[in-house]
Amino acid sequence: MRLLTHNLLQCNKKGVNNGYPLIIQPRQMKYEESPYDKDFVAAMVPKLEYDALLKALQWVREYPPFASGEASPPGGLPELPPALPMDYGDDEAFLRKLHTVLFDIHLIEGQLVCPESGRAFPVSDRIPNMLLNDDEV
Repeated sequence: MRLLTHNLLQCNKKGVNNGYPLIIQPRQMKYEESPYDKDFVAAMVPKLEYDALLKALQWVREYPPFASGEASPPGGLPELPPALPMDYGDDEAFLRKLHTVLFDIHLIEGQLVCPESGRAFPVSDRIPNMLLNDDEV
């Protein structure tokens, strides 16, 4: 699961008011480089919840092989600015970093946890299972 996908998911369990962003608890993550497309990355920016992406990147940094630099992209995980740049469409360096974060970092195995209820949603073979039990709907 890419961090772009994570940015779109939330907990829809009955009674939950603040199920976003889901906390990433990785067991296995992987960096896989993908082709960079400046226009595509720039088109994704308005669809993002940037603050949630920064939180996700913080959780990903805690994954031991990334924290040690062992499995990180060349040069380590990108540092994104604390606020979205106003001129992001013309900022090539920012868009390249954002591309790496959104498209090249994958959650292979682990879970996504609702920040309000603590409900864990498993991620297996890159696929998040967001199905709720009957009593949670």
